[in-house]
Amino acid sequence: MTTIPVVYVKGQYNHLIVRNLKELGVESKLLSPSVPLERLESMNPDALVMGGGPQSVRSPDQLTGELADAAQLIRQVKLPMLCICVTHQLLATAFGGVTEAARKPEFGPVEISVIDEGRILEGLGPSFTAWESHNDEVVKAPDGFHVLAKSNNCAIEAMRHDNRPIFGVQFHPEVSHTLKGVNLFKNFLRIVEENK
Repeated sequence: MTTIPVVYVKGQYNHLIVRNLKELGVESKLLSPSVPLERLESMNPDALVMGGGPQSVRSPDQLTGELADAAQLIRQVKLPMLCICVTHQLLATAFGGVTEAARKPEFGPVEISVIDEGRILEGLGPSFTAWESHNDEVVKAPDGFHVLAKSNNCAIEAMRHDNRPIFGVQFHPEVSHTLKGVNLFKNFLRIVEENK
């Protein structure tokens, strides 16, 4: 069975990520970002999902607590990875991108325009409605990443690493308000299976 833990960084929807994965036949559970790398590796995970949360990562040098731990996991783990909401922003900053206060924060349903499916957004375009809840946004993708989707207010709604199966999405695919969210998880699982 495929095993994909979900790293919990205080997001209100993190348990829904676990539920989505379990409904797709994946073994999953919430995991603290402070989990030692050795313990994580002993679980033999096939991938990792980094959950959302309410914190800000605008000052990457001042990260503390679970965000500092989550950033370390993002840098160290060499597995397929999907980062959602604040960990999408954390992914960007961990690899040298830039997160700033959003010019227009997004809350509620937002229309997402697909620029490049990048495999993770396969079948979701040319646009879809997604649920958003963020005050900050990625304004510059890191070198080695390319942008997959945008909205009217946010230029980087989704991105992927050019050479590794690492993805970030600003929106919440785990909630029912994101109409094609389950398709995103299915796409991620296909990518994970190919990388086993």
